[in-house]
Amino acid sequence: MTGTRSSTAYASNPSWIDRWIAWVDRRRTPTWLVYAILFGFVGLLAASPQWIDGSLSFGRFLPLDFLLAFWTVFPLALMHYLDHYALRALDVFRPIMDADDREVESWEVSLATMPSGPAALAGLGGAAFLWAVRLANPELIRPIQTSALHFAVGMLVLTLNFALLGALIFHTVRQLHLVTRIYSRATRLDLFRLSPLYAFSGLTARTGIAWAAALYLSAALFPDFLQSRLALVFLGVQILLVAGAFAWPLLGIHSRLVAEKNRALDELGLRLTRAVAELQSRTDTIDLEAMDALNKMVTALAAARDLLLNVPTWPWNPGTPLAVLTTLLLPVGLYLVQRVLEQLIGL
Repeated sequence: MTGTRSSTAYASNPSWIDRWIAWVDRRRTPTWLVYAILFGFVGLLAASPQWIDGSLSFGRFLPLDFLLAFWTVFPLALMHYLDHYALRALDVFRPIMDADDREVESWEVSLATMPSGPAALAGLGGAAFLWAVRLANPELIRPIQTSALHFAVGMLVLTLNFALLGALIFHTVRQLHLVTRIYSRATRLDLFRLSPLYAFSGLTARTGIAWAAALYLSAALFPDFLQSRLALVFLGVQILLVAGAFAWPLLGIHSRLVAEKNRALDELGLRLTRAVAELQSRTDTIDLEAMDALNKMVTALAAARDLLLNVPTWPWNPGTPLAVLTTLLLPVGLYLVQRVLEQLIGL
């Protein structure tokens, strides 16, 4: 395994997203260049109707044009990146799994592809949500209504954007659920060798950070959306995805590490209790030679206990979840508090 998709990943009825990623992977062109070209194409497509109808000077772009291009490229590029990262993480994690080659290959396919039916439904659901937004709050669509051509092109790109957003939500939830299941297959837990467990925490962290970054960029480029009540729903989903990406897949392995740590501490505590009792008995007989050896044993066991107490039970450095979640979610939390206060007391 090399962190890239196996050939079987393409043979099991791949989704429309996976067909695109497979096409990109087969190109000799660097992946980043493919997405850069796609970004530029969609940006030009979004802006050109405004150049034609004269509402925007030729060669100029509005922030919304960049946002439309961003939400075309971002979901595809993120799913592409996370699929390959997940395979690399599985490669690192495999030594502590109870799985044969065939099962590992099955996990590879699951991590790197989506079932075609659910992925298509997720895309349709995202597109339907856009049209529901248009019916519920047509003012949000006003920026793309400078002409009939602008409206047609804008809605076409937006429909694709929301279809990709729906697919990305499905991809995120499904992949993180798979990580939870993979963690449950870890059978060789070593409290002093936790690095294999860090493999998938990198995946969850990158997922959460990407979602949060996309949220902030969208708010910066299209602030009018933040004044809509639909923004509360949209932001709520985003927050759940960001927070869930960090915590949800790690809860199971965290519980197992806690149990393993408590078991090791109990075992060490019994040995320490016996050593202290033996030391006390040797003190009564003033057996200095045995007392010296027992004292060294008690000291070593106490040091081992202190070392064990400092072993983290989350598969990343202590304090990282709180620091990252605070950094990513505090701005959103402040915005939501402001909106709630506006609704309740008219601030």
